[in-house]
Amino acid sequence: MEQEQRNIVLLNASKRELFSSGSGYKSMQKKLRAQWKIQSIKDELTSEKLHGVKLWITAGPRERFTAAELEVLKQYLDSGGGLLVMLGEGGEVKYDTNINFLLEEFGVMVNNDAVIRNVYYKYFHPKEALVSNGVLNREISRAAGKVVTGVIDEENSGNNSQALTFVYPYGATLNVMKPAVAVLSTGSVCFPLNRPVLAFHQSKNAGKLAVLGSCHMFSDQYLDKEENSKIMDVVFQWLTTDSIPLNQIDAEDPEVKSLFECGN
Repeated sequence: MEQEQRNIVLLNASKRELFSSGSGYKSMQKKLRAQWKIQSIKDELTSEKLHGVKLWITAGPRERFTAAELEVLKQYLDSGGGLLVMLGEGGEVKYDTNINFLLEEFGVMVNNDAVIRNVYYKYFHPKEALVSNGVLNREISRAAGKVVTGVIDEENSGNNSQALTFVYPYGATLNVMKPAVAVLSTGSVCFPLNRPVLAFHQSKNAGKLAVLGSCHMFSDQYLDKEENSKIMDVVFQWLTTDSIPLNQIDAEDPEVKSLFECGN
């Protein structure tokens, strides 16, 4: 059977998404439109609606997906499709959604927390977290056009966590387990410290899932801040091409801390 031509990027709008094609994501669409057909979907998800779709995006869903819709997304991923799921601070509880039900099958979960900056610098709100040492996989830096030496010694693992600086606004942390791979973290100046915020998973049939704990990061308000647009380019490049093979050394042992709950 001939593989279907996939040239559509589909922005979901059926779950009262915080950001959609008409609100807050115009810059992202402009970048994508150079290469892809952009469409929006307001109805219930079915496998027919995903025909010809290369990438399905949900940016801050604020309603629950039905069991049938989650199964459609799982089958779509298993058949080689791409998913980009973004949420925000407070996770599922604040957004009143259930997308973790799908993500957990692939080793990722969005936590019900918020990332804050410990020191005042550059941005007004503490939840506009500036991360300057959050790169966990050197391939992200390389794909963003940064020089990666790859020198490994006792002092240097070969990954430069400071290669990219980004603003992580109003976002949550992630739990990431194999086979998923954490690729960006909160670094050492934001709290919770060194926790994953962006994760990738690739299925055996080449389907790809990216999970970002902040739907604001790629919005019009923040896309041109720091190196957010470079990171967005890398995420879309990873999701839609095979040109970014993740570094296995970093993938096996990312520098992240486990999550522990703090008492009130």
